[in-house]
Amino acid sequence: MAKKNKNTFAKRQKEIKRKEKAQEKREKRLAGKKEPEQNGETGPETDADQGEAVSAVDPAPED
Repeated sequence: MAKKNKNTFAKRQKEIKRKEKAQEKREKRLAGKKEPEQNGETGPETDADQGEAVSAVDPAPED
């Protein structure tokens, strides 16, 4: 009978850990892509009447 090497076990554990990390990253990327769609964010807000981007900062009053 052949003996299994300790390195084989360690290598297999590294492979499993690598696959798990890749799966977590894949899920995180997919969640990041789906999040804006769920919130209804498609881009900068626009004023429907004027068709211009609406700024969150109020412009300074002109003197």
